[in-house]
Amino acid sequence: MAASGIEVDIDGGGLRAAVARRSPTVAAALDEEQAAVRARAWAAREVPDSVVDAVRVRSVLYRPDGGCTLRYRVRLSPAGRERILLVEIPPAATDVVIRPFPADPGLPTLQRALDPDLMRGVLGRAIPGTGGERAIGRCAVDVVHHPRQGRCVLRYRLSLGAGGPGELRHPVVFGKVYGDDSAGAAASALRLLRHGLANLPDHVRFLVPQPLAVLPSLRLGLVEAVPGRPLLPDLVKASCTPDASPASGPEALSSAVETAARTAAAVHACNASGVPLPVRDFASELAATERDLTLLQPVWPGAAARLRPAVIRALDVTGDHPRPAASVGWPLAPVLAHGDFTAGQVLIDCPGRAGIVDVDTLCMAEPALDVGRFLAYLHVTGIRRSRAAWSVLADMTALFLESYLDARPPSGDGTGSAAGASRLFLERTAGYHALALGRIGASACRQLKDDRLAAVVEVLDAGNAWLRSVTG
Repeated sequence: MAASGIEVDIDGGGLRAAVARRSPTVAAALDEEQAAVRARAWAAREVPDSVVDAVRVRSVLYRPDGGCTLRYRVRLSPAGRERILLVEIPPAATDVVIRPFPADPGLPTLQRALDPDLMRGVLGRAIPGTGGERAIGRCAVDVVHHPRQGRCVLRYRLSLGAGGPGELRHPVVFGKVYGDDSAGAAASALRLLRHGLANLPDHVRFLVPQPLAVLPSLRLGLVEAVPGRPLLPDLVKASCTPDASPASGPEALSSAVETAARTAAAVHACNASGVPLPVRDFASELAATERDLTLLQPVWPGAAARLRPAVIRALDVTGDHPRPAASVGWPLAPVLAHGDFTAGQVLIDCPGRAGIVDVDTLCMAEPALDVGRFLAYLHVTGIRRSRAAWSVLADMTALFLESYLDARPPSGDGTGSAAGASRLFLERTAGYHALALGRIGASACRQLKDDRLAAVVEVLDAGNAWLRSVTG
């Protein structure tokens, strides 16, 4: 289904049709009827006392090598139980491999991290202030987010055991299971951000989870729970949906946008000197975007032909500015940056109070990297709901940028001109915005999401008109 008012007919019939022409095995795996046949065959072997009531195909990720991963959400009777089947189609394969979740080959320790009996003892020993293995009476494990690759976020809900100290300091703990040894680096990133925030004034700080433990044998990092929910994505969708009447009203949306802007500004104000972090400059982001678009060519040449020139057009207005002497090689001085800053990363507990999650991607970069990426996702989210959403998005964009610049004004453009610094910041933001859109579009192709690709094309075709909401 395409976004409201937007039609997409790229590569002759859409993204899925292009994949079907190239990979008949993948096309068969995507077919709902054939998925049901495979699910029933699996159930007959693994759960012979159950009957498959329904099968839905979800979470598709098609790879440039011709392989694909997807999931079948299977409802079984009696009792309406649901199971997730992880489906893998290797490159050039003529059949599929089906594994029941959590048997994810990319996360070999996930099954143990989901075992409540095992984790009751592990968490009792690992979490500070718990009181040992006997301190936890019951451990419930929930899957919060299991993306297509790389990691899985879990929530552990703990109750007090007979051998405990009387109360649990952390009755809810979040864990992230990695496919490699990244848990330690993620904990270090959290500590770095917490240390940087501690040196800022109280009124600009926000909450960052405290790392509690790293368990290398499980490839698991544990952090405390922080209050709040990612409200902004739903508020944006509700405000941009035609004929919708958001229950929380425009005030809630404005407050959430301002909170997100202040959060980004606070991250960028943190001191990260002396700490080795990945460096992401414009050249590396441009190369990564070009690489993603090039990989589309064999499967979706039409999509590549639409996205690449649109990105180039948007980049044409970013300008070629002299580099400030204080930061040779950088149009804007690099700062501590989130690296994957989107509306879904900001937790909001009450007006003005925020938290942030998923800081694995901390890096040194121009502040415009985070701001451009945030706005790219914001614009695609809105336009995916309605082509008529630009008036709402323009207001949100202006509010976000004005709130960000109020909280963290540009440090200068190399000449000491405040106006020049703001103009340069906005132009650099436009450049990173275009690159982020190119990568979102490439990701939409791999996930076979025609409506998201259509929204990306619409936002790119609008150029940098959104800047007028700030510059007039």
